[in-house]
Amino acid sequence: MVRRSAAAAPAPVARQRAGAHRIVVASDGTGHTAETVVRAALVQFRGAEVQIHLRSGVRTTEDVRATVREAGRVGGLIVHTLVSPEMRSRMLTEARAQRIPTIDLLGPLLLRLEDLLALQPLARPGLFRDADAEYRRRFEVMDYTVRHDDGQAPEGLLQAELILVGVSRTSKTPLSMFLAWRGLRVANVPIVHPLPLPEELSRVPPRRVVGLTVKPERLLELRRSRLQQMETPPKFPYADVREIWAELEYARGLCSGAGWPMVDVTDKSIEEVAAEILVVAGLEEPGRRQGSARAGLPSAWRRTSE
Repeated sequence: MVRRSAAAAPAPVARQRAGAHRIVVASDGTGHTAETVVRAALVQFRGAEVQIHLRSGVRTTEDVRATVREAGRVGGLIVHTLVSPEMRSRMLTEARAQRIPTIDLLGPLLLRLEDLLALQPLARPGLFRDADAEYRRRFEVMDYTVRHDDGQAPEGLLQAELILVGVSRTSKTPLSMFLAWRGLRVANVPIVHPLPLPEELSRVPPRRVVGLTVKPERLLELRRSRLQQMETPPKFPYADVREIWAELEYARGLCSGAGWPMVDVTDKSIEEVAAEILVVAGLEEPGRRQGSARAGLPSAWRRTSE
């Protein structure tokens, strides 16, 4: 049986009965990594009576000494994940002086990786937690973008950091996904002539909305290709020249009336259009994207007009 207690309780803890053991888990972060490793090891010892005392935020000499005192009081083993070499050394010194056994889970691995990578570790506590929080945020952003694709769930538009509007075949969805991958909560709404846009859009600050347009001849080509894929007659209104012109004019009028900037996607890559969108929406300064967009990003070779 494995029990967990908060190490902050100051009252002395006596051995409850023979066979009961204590492990003090210490970390300069939350301690969850160290605790998980200890529990993974303990499942190999069925029937063992073990209580885990968790001490998080161990970052100073006094924190180390308090951890050692805790272990001495309960008669326990110290298992720690301290990223600072100084704190690891201090823990070893203080524990040896009190004849308390310690296990350093992180130190040997960091030293091996330092040799392998020929790099110095940052030795900054909390980086894993920060990375995990960023991962969760990116997941939430992508989930929002998927749920608000193609005009879905208009009641959630006010939570968007950016909204793309445009007629069919102006790459609203791929652009939304690309920008969401960059960390923005993006929604997109189709403009269908002569239907009105969702009422919720009128409550969104204009700076958050960007209209997408494309040259009519290119849009005609794209839609005819789409109809062929769907095995639909080419004279369907979706690919009618007059209807296309009417749709584009309607979209232009809506964007102009609402004060939304527009970006022409004709024969541009997803990355190029995304860069323009960020600039016109005031999310990035002109020229900055040219040097930074490609760093660490996959090449957006596919054109928006494909």
